[in-house]
Amino acid sequence: MHYLAGITLMGMLALTIADITGRTVFNNPVPGTVEVTSLILVIVVFFGLAHSEDLGDHITVDLIYVRAGKRTKMFLDVFSDLLGVVVLGLMAFQLYHFGLRQLETGAESPVLEWPVWPFVYAAAVGAVFYGVATAMRLTLRLMGDKKFIESEMMGESPGVEI
Repeated sequence: MHYLAGITLMGMLALTIADITGRTVFNNPVPGTVEVTSLILVIVVFFGLAHSEDLGDHITVDLIYVRAGKRTKMFLDVFSDLLGVVVLGLMAFQLYHFGLRQLETGAESPVLEWPVWPFVYAAAVGAVFYGVATAMRLTLRLMGDKKFIESEMMGESPGVEI
């Protein structure tokens, strides 16, 4: 999924360059650039989240965490992972139902009139995979995976193999 996110990001870059070049050099911008960029940004963001979780690269604020003991850190890690899985599950569920409504109503983008539902479903799929990656991290913690826990306690980013 992260490769698809990267390829999509490169497509956004190419489209933006073509739009800027067209606007400045030929006084003819690419129609719908802002709209297309907005829609495919959903793929870039949601398809990259699971990979970021896999690598342990999400931004964290650790004002309390760095001062906590091992048990407190473990509790905070498990709690945040559980909360993450629940929130991501709810998010995927709501995105799925929102996509259904978009499909039923035939919602389209304003300029190019692209259907919106595929992008909503892409976000739902990304949220599901992000939740799975978080659940895998939680499982490793609860199973007491020594390599995972030791690298985490040393302040390293332990990756989760998906």
